[in-house]
Amino acid sequence: MEVIVSGLNVVDLLVATPTKVAYGQKTECEKIVVQGGAPAGNAACGLASLGHETAYLGYLSDNTLSQIARAELANHGVKDVLFKHKDGASPAIAIVQIDDQGERTVLYSMNGYTPFEPADVDESIFDDCKLLLVDGYDVTINTHLLKIANDKGIYSVLDMETAEESVMKEMVQLCSHAILPLEGAQKLTGKEDIKDCVVALDKMTDAEVVITDGANGSYAIENGEIIHQPAFKVKVVDTTGCGDSFHAAYASALLQGMDKKERMKYASFFASQVAQHFGGRTFLPSREFMKANLN
Repeated sequence: MEVIVSGLNVVDLLVATPTKVAYGQKTECEKIVVQGGAPAGNAACGLASLGHETAYLGYLSDNTLSQIARAELANHGVKDVLFKHKDGASPAIAIVQIDDQGERTVLYSMNGYTPFEPADVDESIFDDCKLLLVDGYDVTINTHLLKIANDKGIYSVLDMETAEESVMKEMVQLCSHAILPLEGAQKLTGKEDIKDCVVALDKMTDAEVVITDGANGSYAIENGEIIHQPAFKVKVVDTTGCGDSFHAAYASALLQGMDKKERMKYASFFASQVAQHFGGRTFLPSREFMKANLN
């Protein structure tokens, strides 16, 4: 595989939430959609959509949620060759409520979810791998994988939202590229201003760091100078998966040999296209679409 992805596997039930809900009664919704979800899963689909041979590492069984998760990943071109059967294993499940402004509220259950175990990793899967993408949820396995990628000199992209400070620091120092939302960067650095966070993280790790701040765009440091990529202005339908798609496109741009500014622009544009659709996997641009539409 060119790309290996590891992290929380989720099935999303996306609900267009009516303005008024009659609690205790039945209320019709404009739409309810079942999709695969979670940062790592969505990023894997984005990378596959951009033409990279991508495999997802995890446990599944024969239950309904496992079948949905497998089918959803396969539908977007993600290979299942690294899935292992584990009795009773199940993706997590989430109800994603999306209001008429495109904002989302997530209710989730981890019942039955089992993170992959380091003992089940065959390091030969990295023989042809060019990039590892991991999240900050499945900490034990993903820290293990980052160490392998580090030892083998493979690109590694970390999608870290928030965790215990010691865990965040270790993972940020192990990866080659770290992408954090502002809240996570603030927790890790103790700084409030996004530019101060960028500077502090640059001193904390040898990894290339990008901090995202939703509609305010993304920030990084290059040659000692802060660089800012504004978010593309689009009509937002649903913010589900926007951060995940940013990570996918950033990783793709890295594999395509783009510099940091180009990677941030590529990722921002990709995420803006996802935001115009209901569901984080409803529209994932191809590399051809990106070439034709990103100026």
